[in-house]
Amino acid sequence: MKIFITLLSLFITTQHFLLMHPIQNAIENGDFSGFKTICKKRMSINLEKPFLINGYFYADKFIDDFCMKFSEYKTQRIEWSSKQIEGDFAIQSLNLALKNKKSGRIVLYKLIFFMTRDKEWKLYYLRGLRI
Repeated sequence: MKIFITLLSLFITTQHFLLMHPIQNAIENGDFSGFKTICKKRMSINLEKPFLINGYFYADKFIDDFCMKFSEYKTQRIEWSSKQIEGDFAIQSLNLALKNKKSGRIVLYKLIFFMTRDKEWKLYYLRGLRI
């Protein structure tokens, strides 16, 4: 029983946020190609400035557009701020401090990931807010 509890606590610690590793790696490296495996085929996107992408997109189109706009920034800080899981739906939010590579200005931004689970967790809606 003690081994089971230890393994369970290890699992909970490593799974603190769903899809944390592919999302964080993409943001730190500016390479969002890994999103192809974690996004639904079509997604709803509502991102405020500086990214300003709104609409219903095929994942490939969104990833290309977002990658191009995100390339103007360097990630200064990443902070996972909340999560809520209810059955096969989940919401997570991430606070970012981004530095514009040209102007040097810092932009504080919040990404909110809405996910659903069939066999595995997938993003179906992404909301971005300048804070």
